[in-house]
Amino acid sequence: MFNNKILSGLLISFVGFLSHPNILSAGECGEAIRPLSYYDNISLYSLIAGFGLFFIGILVDKKFIKNAALGLAFIPFVAWGYVHFMIDFSQIKKNVFAYNALAEGTLANIAEAQDRYKSEQGVFLKDLQKLYSHTAGSQGINPCVRILKINADFQHWIAEAKHVSSPDTIRWESNSGSSLKKG
Repeated sequence: MFNNKILSGLLISFVGFLSHPNILSAGECGEAIRPLSYYDNISLYSLIAGFGLFFIGILVDKKFIKNAALGLAFIPFVAWGYVHFMIDFSQIKKNVFAYNALAEGTLANIAEAQDRYKSEQGVFLKDLQKLYSHTAGSQGINPCVRILKINADFQHWIAEAKHVSSPDTIRWESNSGSSLKKG
């Protein structure tokens, strides 16, 4: 009886998650995007495996091994075809660009806050909690953007940020011209 209650509870939870996909999804930050190198690796290794199995199937004389190798060679070629014909690389690039633009916007707000703080106090700000209060005058820090690193000394600062859905990291430096320019 106890096992039936556990199984029914799991089934109800599973159906609940299926009927409300926002429970498990990334929400308003968007889905995480794999880097394009991931798809390049799938393409390369599936071709290597497919041709390797195909040549093994040609060179081996035992009928069972020959049929198995030639049959298994089909799977990597299907993976290669899926990557090249079913994945929309232009849409992935557009989404990554949009997410990176949000991260750059957040870094621009940080640059504005750093310039404001430097004009008031004479040094750049290293504490992220204080920096949040100084970005309130601009459009703030996007909740989907993670600040990975802020290094600041008296005359120079570096910040790195990443959108939670983007595979790229954006870096800004204050000594490459103006601190409001991307480094």
